[in-house]
Amino acid sequence: MTTSTITPEAEVSTPPATRGDLHPQDLSRIAQDLQIRKVQVEAVANLLADGNTIPFITRYRKERTGGLDEEMLRVIQERINAARQLNDRKAFILRTIEAQHKEKLTDELRAAILAADNPKRLEDLYHPFKRKRSTLADKARERGLENLALAIWTADPVVANLEEVLLTLINPEQDLASTEAILEGAGHILAEMIADAAEIRGAIRHVLWESGRLVTAKNEKLAEGQGQEYREYFAFSEAVKSMPPHRILAINRGEKDNAITVKMDWDFVGGRAFALERFPLPRKADEPKPPESNERRPRFISRLPELEAHPHRAFLEHVFDDALNRLLVPSLEREIRRELTYRAESHAVSVFARNLRSKLLAAPLHNKRLLAIDPAFRTGCKLAVLDEVGNLLVDDVIYPHQPQNRKDEAKSKLEELVRRYQVQVIAIGNGTACRETEELVSELIAELEQRRIDPSMKKPLSTETAGTTEPAPTAPTETTIAPEAVPAAGAEPVVATESVTPPESGTAPESGVAQAPEAGVTESALTQAEPQAPVTPPEPLPEALAELAYVIVNEAGASVYSASPIGREEFPQLDATLRGTISIGRRLQDPLAELVKIEPQHVGVGLYQHDVNPRYLRESLDSVVESCVNSVGVNLNTASVPLLRHVSGLGPKLAEEVVNYRKANGPYRSRQQLNQVPGIGEGRFVQMAGFLKVYGGEDPLDKTWVHPESYAAAREVLSEMGFSPSSLDDPTALESMLEKVKSANPEEIAKGLQSKGLTVAGEPIGVLTVKDILDALIKPGVDPREDLPPPVFKKGIQKLEDLAAGMELKGTILNVVDFGAFVDVGLKDSGLVHISQMANRYVKTPHDVVAVGDVVSVWVLGVDKERNRVSLTMIAPGSERKPMERQPRGERAPRPDGPPREPRGDRPPRGERVPRGEAPPRGARPPRGERPPRAETPPREGRVERPTGDRPPREGRPQQQPVKPRSTLPPRGVSRIGSAAQQKAKKPTEQLETPATTEAAGAETPETAKVKKQSKKSSSKVSTEALTGKSSLSSFGELAALLAAQEQKAKQENEAKQE
Repeated sequence: MTTSTITPEAEVSTPPATRGDLHPQDLSRIAQDLQIRKVQVEAVANLLADGNTIPFITRYRKERTGGLDEEMLRVIQERINAARQLNDRKAFILRTIEAQHKEKLTDELRAAILAADNPKRLEDLYHPFKRKRSTLADKARERGLENLALAIWTADPVVANLEEVLLTLINPEQDLASTEAILEGAGHILAEMIADAAEIRGAIRHVLWESGRLVTAKNEKLAEGQGQEYREYFAFSEAVKSMPPHRILAINRGEKDNAITVKMDWDFVGGRAFALERFPLPRKADEPKPPESNERRPRFISRLPELEAHPHRAFLEHVFDDALNRLLVPSLEREIRRELTYRAESHAVSVFARNLRSKLLAAPLHNKRLLAIDPAFRTGCKLAVLDEVGNLLVDDVIYPHQPQNRKDEAKSKLEELVRRYQVQVIAIGNGTACRETEELVSELIAELEQRRIDPSMKKPLSTETAGTTEPAPTAPTETTIAPEAVPAAGAEPVVATESVTPPESGTAPESGVAQAPEAGVTESALTQAEPQAPVTPPEPLPEALAELAYVIVNEAGASVYSASPIGREEFPQLDATLRGTISIGRRLQDPLAELVKIEPQHVGVGLYQHDVNPRYLRESLDSVVESCVNSVGVNLNTASVPLLRHVSGLGPKLAEEVVNYRKANGPYRSRQQLNQVPGIGEGRFVQMAGFLKVYGGEDPLDKTWVHPESYAAAREVLSEMGFSPSSLDDPTALESMLEKVKSANPEEIAKGLQSKGLTVAGEPIGVLTVKDILDALIKPGVDPREDLPPPVFKKGIQKLEDLAAGMELKGTILNVVDFGAFVDVGLKDSGLVHISQMANRYVKTPHDVVAVGDVVSVWVLGVDKERNRVSLTMIAPGSERKPMERQPRGERAPRPDGPPREPRGDRPPRGERVPRGEAPPRGARPPRGERPPRAETPPREGRVERPTGDRPPREGRPQQQPVKPRSTLPPRGVSRIGSAAQQKAKKPTEQLETPATTEAAGAETPETAKVKKQSKKSSSKVSTEALTGKSSLSSFGELAALLAAQEQKAKQENEAKQE
């Protein structure tokens, strides 16, 4: 296969993008939404169209993208793909309408389709032209009622007297037997026209999103005792716009399992009124046309007056209600459920992706020999000893648990393996029998530690062998070498010694005991007649290492790997269970290299990952794996095919070719050898070369992040500092190089390289490229994961009985979900740190605080021994929660970087406000002085002066009753509604609840009902406007509540000052 003619566009695994299907306004909209420059979006679009991968663009094309990070590049890529899909859909819709309904494709409709900036608006415009199944409107058209419906719609004078027209249309042969049937058919046609109107669909969609609530109930057909995992949804309701993703997926799963029923409630009255104002009556010739773009939409003009003036208004409103209930709302409810599911799945995938990234980028455990254990009960615990690079040394099986209970034998076998192979770490899978196996290992480590402290201590003899020795038969016994066998439980197995093998109780003596031979010649005599070679006792095993510890490893996906083609290819001669044990050990030594062999969705760090679209999940997680592999780099001479296939520019087939070439020709000596691999051309080499590292090769630059296209610039930089590429292998030279790099000026270096005509990919070398070269030179061959904290090594098990409130523990984050994080602190079950206990401040999402694999300090809040639960917190005892800091009025918060903001305009900056003096306590103020008398004003002209004295009663009107004295009324500041008002006034914040909030909170209590009943006469609630002085008080109840709230606040302030 020739490779010289392969272009970069044809070589990249993903299909190349074309520039012709993007419009300038698409790029401008993306740049505006992401708050970046349009030239950056254009550069990314062109690089993607040329076939470059995201990892390559991120690391080696910073000059063209302006230094955009990988996350932003992937967002731009998604937005570009979405814009292409939208443009393709527009072109398809225009072609379809033009081919099938050419007379209906007006200039207005074409402009509206081209101006649609989101898929929903586009589909609303296309909805009337979609092919549908036979509807009631179609049947009415077949009976010839379309002209009647249009005449009613346009208020044609022909149907001014509609009853007479209907009588003339009665035709039993066409199933038009009555005027009601004719009118119903015409209504079906009009209802479909209303439901197809984009304005109406958009209005009802808006109302459903704003007022809709998802209501769930227990399925009546559910058997008793079934579906208890969904019991919290047996009577549940929540607004659709605020429903969290995990709840949406749980409701979907419960509905799929027929445990619950789901429906949507919404504000029908408000939505109907909102949509009627947009009633799609025919426009007059002088009315404005629809806008060409949503960004230039004119002022909204209600169509309700036209509907009210319509001669057939009652009929049209009846048709409108039918369109809402029968066509629009069911369709939009399904659309909203799909949208909710899509959002929830997207969120679940993003959570899974973040957790997967943290797990893949966990710190490796290099240069450690370990013993991997796959725990189990009946089938036994599988053992595998691995060397420092993950090669299998020996394997075995022990049966310490039920039903065999051979614990002493298992402990002896573990000690033998630990001492013989000098194991440093024991990796225990977190599956079945994990905690029981952890107890066994912790006991072994404790015994070894105790014997190390006191060498005189010996392991006691097993009770199984003690006391079972029977008297020997009459023939004399002889000492023989005990054959190699599985050591008895409790026996010391580490050194084979000379011993007498006693017969088991109740059985015949074995070869270790002399027996009388048949011919009268003793066996010992025969033995003495033959010359015996001297017996060499085996060498004693070394003592266990003092650093011996164990780690709990997440074994999710190990069984999948053991049965996969990759596992069978790596270890064809081993059992599947042993392959899984090796995987447990290797994922501790190098998590990234081992976990890439497993499908990402089986790693087990997601949120409802089994409820999302498998294809969408796989695509998203594959991009995460690709990002992690390329951010760490790959050793070209040790990488496996599953690891290489995620390298930029490579795929499964080329990864196999790279490995086959290595097997046939030996280790790679340079990156340039990749050009000799079949299928790799110039374009692919450029994409992959920087991520494949060669250690100990011909060119020391091959082990750095410097791309081969920048080797000339790197050598020039080294030469200017007085070094050469060979200095990268000299630790002393690296220290000197580090000092010079710290004082180097990247701008001056870039100018010097440009003056010498050095370029990268045909463009002058910029400052960002120089910075990357300098960073790569001072850290050659460094694994970026080594800076991360190592896993938690344990020597003893943690028991629930040993915990107490306030105790500090070290734990590892196992999983992160929306409501908190699960932490492994060494107990049988992982503990949950709720989101409210993650920090002494507001936490929007747990991902802002922790990630999978993080080692954190937690404190015990409480221990529930009956339920075997422990509550944990990440907030140190004694620390207080930090309130949200507010800046003083008139002052701006300091900028994150740079000088303080200059004052705008000619106005000088505000100075510090003069603090107010302390107000005297209530009741201690001096009385106000008398007001000065008002100036006398002359009487108005033409006004008769009112006589003094009592006014006589008017004729024809009964005299009013005298006003009651003040003593019979309640004191000022106290409402007529009594204690209820006083009780409400103690909590002024409760007065601000709106009726909608009260209804959403659930059924009202008797106290609330009482207050509501009394408030009909004189409301005691204080509105926000009343508290702020923007509106007047309307009742004595509001006045009482306001005064009581102010008095309570002043009292609290005085008490705080006195303290």
